[in-house]
Amino acid sequence: MRIGEALWSGLKAWVAPPDRHALLREAKARAAALLPPGETVVDGHTVEPGERVPQPPKPYRVDAFGLRPRATDRLLNGAERVDLALDRINPFNAAMDAWDRRGEDRSAQWHGGWESAAGRLAAALRPRTEEKYLSVMLLTGGGLHVMRVRLTSDGKKVADAAEPAYAVARQDIAWLRDRKDVRHGTHEIGFADGSWVTVFLPLGGWGSLVEAFSHRLRHTDPRP
Repeated sequence: MRIGEALWSGLKAWVAPPDRHALLREAKARAAALLPPGETVVDGHTVEPGERVPQPPKPYRVDAFGLRPRATDRLLNGAERVDLALDRINPFNAAMDAWDRRGEDRSAQWHGGWESAAGRLAAALRPRTEEKYLSVMLLTGGGLHVMRVRLTSDGKKVADAAEPAYAVARQDIAWLRDRKDVRHGTHEIGFADGSWVTVFLPLGGWGSLVEAFSHRLRHTDPRP
């Protein structure tokens, strides 16, 4: 291979988007390896918090992979938050944002305190980190688990670290409600303590995971 061809091949590999389905398969395998002995995976998928599930307060927010964000990262994030706040108080921008959100569902996206089953899940999905990662939700015979799998800096491959982020017993999962009226892939998970939280399942292929929940609700059904 000539130098020019090698450079072009390397450039194409660098700019090509990751194979998200292959990345998910590898992340699921890495996540399943962290399960307690004897636990068998029924199904799994990558999971994100609902768009308007709030960020947990400081006492409930964890440092992903045991790493505190660097001071430079915190300064950059702080500057971004200041810019965002100034942008939002601009009357013209506020009016444009309101127009853009005119059809948005404004209903609550969670219920229960931060120490509830839903609150702990919400906190697990919003860790404090500057790392790229996937949260993988695994439904097993014994419970519901979320594992956090770190990605390489370009987000295209699974890296060398993964950690348990959340677990709840199977009998404590009360219901799963499809919220396709909000966004395809959006679901609410309800728990035995009365709490519930909205999650989003990106990509396709999550149907078999949803069907594995014993008590499923349509978006037209009321919450129990």
